[in-house]
Amino acid sequence: MTVFNKSFGVIVATSDPVVNQITDTVNAKIPQYDGYTIRVTSDVIKPDLKTAVEQVYEGKAIKVDPTGFQDSVKKQLESDGISPLIINSAIGAGVQTKLTSEYQNAFQNQYLLEAREQLPIYKGWTYAIALITFVLGTLFRIRYNRSKH
Repeated sequence: MTVFNKSFGVIVATSDPVVNQITDTVNAKIPQYDGYTIRVTSDVIKPDLKTAVEQVYEGKAIKVDPTGFQDSVKKQLESDGISPLIINSAIGAGVQTKLTSEYQNAFQNQYLLEAREQLPIYKGWTYAIALITFVLGTLFRIRYNRSKH
């Protein structure tokens, strides 16, 4: 039952090895900006991964809030010497939209999508097996108690 518990799933999915792997995957999918390398850190990924996993357990569409990612991109570009005026211009906004779209798409991976589809089936099987085990255990207990008398 623990595996199908949302809190447990979030703890496992946001552990350092998983977050680092997801961070590498996201960084590989995000396009670069005019020769500047955009790198997403695990600090940005972790809360969004938590949200995505919660949405999987709730059977919802996976959609993360890109605000943390967008702020991170702006800070990186500003630290690389790009003027805030350019970043906030129509061109910068267009690039930001493209980067945000790629970031959102990075969470639409096969593992999360398959988990969202399969989780209710696995939960159902687990509950059925638990019920059968309970019934059989109860019957054996009744038979055992009767055989003692």
